[in-house]
Amino acid sequence: MVIVTAKQPQLGHARAMRQNMIEYLEALAQQGDCLKIPLFMARGYYLNHPDDIRQILVVKADCFHKPFPVKYAAKGLFGENIFTTDGKLWEVLRQTLQPAFQSQQIKNHSQIMIQASREMVDRWEPGQTIEICQAMMDLTMGITTQAFFGVDLRGKAEGKVLVRFTELFNERISGIPVPAWLPLPVTLELKRYLNQGYKFFNSLIAERRAAKGTYTDILAMILNAQAADETGLITDQQVRNEVSNLFAAGYEVTGNSLAFTLYLIHKHPSVEARLRAEIEQVIGNRPITLDDLAQMPYLECVLKESMRLLPVNTVFARQSTTNVAWADRSIPKNSFILISPWTLHRRADIFADPLAFNPDRFEVKVRSQIPKFAYLPFGGGPRICLGQAFAMTQMRINLATILQQYRLTTAPDYQLVPYFSFNTRPKHGLPMQLEKV
Repeated sequence: MVIVTAKQPQLGHARAMRQNMIEYLEALAQQGDCLKIPLFMARGYYLNHPDDIRQILVVKADCFHKPFPVKYAAKGLFGENIFTTDGKLWEVLRQTLQPAFQSQQIKNHSQIMIQASREMVDRWEPGQTIEICQAMMDLTMGITTQAFFGVDLRGKAEGKVLVRFTELFNERISGIPVPAWLPLPVTLELKRYLNQGYKFFNSLIAERRAAKGTYTDILAMILNAQAADETGLITDQQVRNEVSNLFAAGYEVTGNSLAFTLYLIHKHPSVEARLRAEIEQVIGNRPITLDDLAQMPYLECVLKESMRLLPVNTVFARQSTTNVAWADRSIPKNSFILISPWTLHRRADIFADPLAFNPDRFEVKVRSQIPKFAYLPFGGGPRICLGQAFAMTQMRINLATILQQYRLTTAPDYQLVPYFSFNTRPKHGLPMQLEKV
């Protein structure tokens, strides 16, 4: 399979991306698995075959770093974090953060997930219509900020600051690089929210260092790692960067993944009936426990199939640091590489009837047949999302707790339109009505 040049969209590649990224990616997928994309002042490539993606993310991962626009935007505002950096700092940060997401730590945080889920459904009223994306992001915020920082920021000024800064920064790294020293209104707003966030984290860090008690949240683990760090790379600013980045990485993705899953369950009655039967058999009306999850394999299949069909992480990028070659591929230095879980997950040669919602694809005996780099809801390779086990645990607890008490439905004329803006969400929102079961 040789590299061919992608057809020029009527609007041009860059404008087509900005106007409708999902349609643009789907048009590329119809043209081939390895395409050259003529971008303004840059070389671009679209790769959509698991073998090529393995080369980028694993075999030659050292030759492909985070793209320049991401690093440029981050450095101008707050330096770098594990999401934006590479090299030695990335290695130190990965080693620092990885223990915070091991199974014992997730077990420690599972009660937060369970309690927050039950409190949410206890507040709901039958017949009520809610914007499910916002409801799920509120739920995720409560869980994430308690597990990460030890404080529930739902409805608080500090939480609103974190959310707004995340939104603005995501928009910034999705567009043309803009110098942080330019006094543009959006830059000034970004810096204002950044400074407010720093005040909150500085106060929280100082409070922790003065406290005599023992904390089990992720901030405490990072501070302990900082105290033992001999490289000098884990500064106070780096601590602030990492805890805020961890929140940003999980807040919107997890919330919208839950919303998409509830929508797909509603649209497929046979899946819903089978899932409800499993939940009823395992937990009935009692509160869920962490151990129950192992007894609900279909719940996991439903969630994984939802993230296949409607991946919130629709596309991500890498940039080559040198000339790279494998097989009949040749990628010049400083080229931008687009990898799209959205189109990868819809390959008919890997997923039969790819537009169908079929959780049985992920049944234990079947999912081993899926090529390793054909399914990337959390990325892949050394930079695979640190929080994937945390997110999967949380979402299964959330879904089981919701479905124990409620059936969620959309209006008959509702049409889901996926929309990409850094992450993918429903373009017109997702109102769902609550029906007691």
